[in-house]
Order: sequence, then structure tokens, then C-alpha cells
Amino acid sequence: MSNRKLQTFDEYRYGPRSVLQPGDRFRVGGGPVYVTDDGVEHVVAERGTFKFRRYCVQGANKWLEAYPADGGCVAILWVGKARRSPTVPNLRRKPYKIRKITQQKRPRRKKLACPA
Repeated sequence: MSNRKLQTFDEYRYGPRSVLQPGDRFRVGGGPVYVTDDGVEHVVAERGTFKFRRYCVQGANKWLEAYPADGGCVAILWVGKARRSPTVPNLRRKPYKIRKITQQKRPRRKKLACPA
């Protein structure tokens, strides 16, 4: 087995115009699932708001390192292709979907009164 060099990046591009940089807040969706022998899927993904730390690539493996926004240890968030885990037989690595949290508030829509 060849040693693949770990590459780290200070930004992660998750869309054509969307980039995460250190300190940016984001939410995640998706993530890994554990499939029992009966075929029942159990979600084992991280949830909540995170602060981006860095993006890592090692061969085909790609992940984000981020801190939970409310404090705590570093969370490893898989963003590579979906595949089976090499160490845990029934674990399916599914990529997280990233949604950046912006400070802009959307204007409220006014309700229209129905003429009677």
C-alpha cells in the first residue's frame, strides 16, 4: 500500500460561488448511516452548527475539520464519494451536504388581505 500525502487547505468550495473559509459558520445535512443485518438504516451523522477549520484530502478520502459552534472538540465531516467503510462492515460513508449560515435576514412577506 502506498503512502498518500495528506494535503490541507484553508478553504473549501462546495458550489460554483460558495466557499468556506476558517471561522465561517455552516450547517450540515446527510452524513453516514449504519445498516443493520435486517436492512434498517440508523443515522450516525453529526448535527448542528459548525465553524470551519480546514479541508483535508488524502488520495480519494476528503473531509472537513470543524468545531461545533457551541464549543467542543473537532468534528470530522466526510465530503468524499459515498462508499462503504473499510473498518466498520455495515457503515456507509455518505457525504455531508454543506449550507453556509449568512448574517443577512430575509425581509418578511406581508400577508395580503382577501377581499370579501
